Amino acid sequence: MNKSKMLSGLILIGTATLMAAPQSAYGRDAQPAGADSAPAEAQAAAAALLPSGRWGVIGRNTLGGPNAVLREGPYGRTGTAFAATQAPPYGQGSLGIIVGSGNDKIAFGNETIFANDRLSTIRTLGYWVFAGVDSLTGVSLPNITIEADPNVGTTDYTSLVYLPDTSTGPSAPATRLPNVWQRYDASATGSRWYATGATGTAIGCTQATPCSFADLKTRLPNAVVSLSLGFSKGRDNPFVGAVDGLQVNNTVYDFELSGVRTRFAR
Repeated sequence: MNKSKMLSGLILIGTATLMAAPQSAYGRDAQPAGADSAPAEAQAAAAALLPSGRWGVIGRNTLGGPNAVLREGPYGRTGTAFAATQAPPYGQGSLGIIVGSGNDKIAFGNETIFANDRLSTIRTLGYWVFAGVDSLTGVSLPNITIEADPNVGTTDYTSLVYLPDTSTGPSAPATRLPNVWQRYDASATGSRWYATGATGTAIGCTQATPCSFADLKTRLPNAVVSLSLGFSKGRDNPFVGAVDGLQVNNTVYDFELSGVRTRFAR
């Protein structure tokens, strides 16, 4: 393999720092790990590691001075031992996220490879979260946000937003814990989603009255991903932590210090 294709570039946008690597394929149709599954199980369920490019901070949706950086770790504590030994779900790294205040917002995703994909073809959508705080009280976790053309009425733009904090099992872990890696299945029963703007009102999926991912797809049968698919955090409350293992159908996007990798989940 050409070594030049394996090198990652460093991009600085405002105060948000990230690493980017070359582009790769986009696959479909995997079975996700359970919301409470250990990261070790996630490692065993993925194979065929390849570089994946065009990931980065989405500047037009980022406000204030947040930070998103590809990093090593973090490692969680699952027992009483002092040492943090729970590795990230894939590889050794993740996407670290810091949002310093309720006025800040970070958006990190891919503005190329998902464009024009039909919402109806997304059958599995999930990710892992590490909240590096002492308590989750008053803390909103990073979400998955899909910028879409809803093809409903005269509106050609909406953001479809997953709500990890109000989703229930099996979409969310039975017990939410800080300082450990936990998986959220945004496509499962118990998921809570809403559409921004006039689209949410038109289909009855607003932030006040969210619907499941299955209902969202039913109510938006012709929607397509438009500008991006990725993670978002803010504007609501401060957060320090990380995300990893974004799964879209049978493709897992593994965030590592050296760049974003693609794993084809079994």
